[in-house]
Amino acid sequence: MQFSIVAIATALISVVAAAPLDNPSWPGELLRRQAPGTPLYYCHDNCGQAVAGSRKTGYCSSPAFIHNYANCIQCSGPDNNNIWHYYSSTLAPAGGACGYPTTPDSGVQPAVGPAIPDGGVWP
Repeated sequence: MQFSIVAIATALISVVAAAPLDNPSWPGELLRRQAPGTPLYYCHDNCGQAVAGSRKTGYCSSPAFIHNYANCIQCSGPDNNNIWHYYSSTLAPAGGACGYPTTPDSGVQPAVGPAIPDGGVWP
């Protein structure tokens, strides 16, 4: 048992230690990408809240879900933040069940604002 813990710890340390060598500016890039108030942060926020909201009963008529889903569709396409691939496996079926569009808007879209917390459940 102790050997497996040591082996796992060694493997994890080597992966973490190697990450900066591949891209020495990764900490700054990660912080910029996740900086609250940025368009990408708000896009992830809206898409994530839409995912959480989609796990509630009656989500198709939830004002928070409708708002967050519409914002996600607006901001997540390839001409904008290009993050739909992270959320599509959950949101395309959820939106389709409501009769909403299931692909992101094309063309450059205006940035979206903060999401509305929906109180949904994360797995």
